Amino acid sequence: MKKMFVFCLSLVLLASLTACNMPAESTGIAPELQTAAALTVQAVLTPLNSPTAAPPTSTGDAAASETPGTPLASPTAGGPSLTATPTLGTATVTMTLSLTPTITPTYSTPFLTFKESTNCRSGPGQSYEILYTFLPDSVTEIVAAYPQDGYWVVKQPGSNDTCWAWGGYATTSGSYWVVPSTTPPATRTASPPSAPSGLSWNYACGAGGDITVDLKWIDRSDGEDGFRVVRDDEVIAQLPPNTNSYTDVFYGSATENYSYYIEVYSGTLTARSNTIKFSCQ
Repeated sequence: MKKMFVFCLSLVLLASLTACNMPAESTGIAPELQTAAALTVQAVLTPLNSPTAAPPTSTGDAAASETPGTPLASPTAGGPSLTATPTLGTATVTMTLSLTPTITPTYSTPFLTFKESTNCRSGPGQSYEILYTFLPDSVTEIVAAYPQDGYWVVKQPGSNDTCWAWGGYATTSGSYWVVPSTTPPATRTASPPSAPSGLSWNYACGAGGDITVDLKWIDRSDGEDGFRVVRDDEVIAQLPPNTNSYTDVFYGSATENYSYYIEVYSGTLTARSNTIKFSCQ
């Protein structure tokens, strides 16, 4: 109703203004009245046509005004964000949608590839028992890490049993950085290796004083570090693990007595065989 009233009033005033534009002699209307009518029309039309005029306000359950220039989008930390501000009647509703991408990492099974023959033990170090020996180019799965000493806990081939392998002679592949760290098991009380048994000999004395002695024995130890050949209480040879024979050639005297024994060692622990004695007389 209010808009209709303003519209009708505007028509009347426009008609009056049109009449005011005619010569005063033909209308008979005083110039002062013409001016007053024109100013009245301008005052009525200005609130309706001005771009800066405030929009009409209605009454109801909620009251609000639409604000020109409201941004439709603004970025937020953590991902792109979309902000929309629609106006429903006289109520303004703001909705914000945050789009945060989700990245799912992918992992591959970690493996250890050996470049040289490597003993795999029950713990990190030579004080632990040897459980398996990996040959060059062998590949096994890594299940844990002991980075303090560069050891990996790996699976033994053909079973789910594990052992500790040093990574100095191996290369890693796959997602080895995700395996858990572990602590070494307690070392067992070391026991000396089993002494060699059945030491036997065969010697030959040359005319010029050359003496050749062939020694043989039975290796009864497991996991030893090696053997030593001792002649007259002096070590004359150091041999690798699993050795069971040695030939000694030296220059001696036909009247001298000579003695031999074999010593097995593992770390600082040792055990010796029986002693044999002979002379060239």
